[in-house]
Amino acid sequence: MTEEHWQCWKITGCNKKDRCPAGQQEGKECWEIVQEMDDYRSSMKVCEDCLVYLSKEKNSVLSKDEIVAILKQKGVCILASKCLDDE
Repeated sequence: MTEEHWQCWKITGCNKKDRCPAGQQEGKECWEIVQEMDDYRSSMKVCEDCLVYLSKEKNSVLSKDEIVAILKQKGVCILASKCLDDE
């Protein structure tokens, strides 16, 4: 599976998939689920600042390398071979 199709819990290393609405609706992007929920995350545009959203956005303000660097700094390595190459 390519990184464009990875779910938010895979990208962020989240272990709460079973308790999360996004984990229960694997066919949708997490920000689509938030829009349907119509809660504070949608109204405050929280998703637009999220690394998951930015990593999948075609015109992202961050490059793939910048996103990988941020995730590595957080201790999450979504591109194992790339991270290993950088060490």
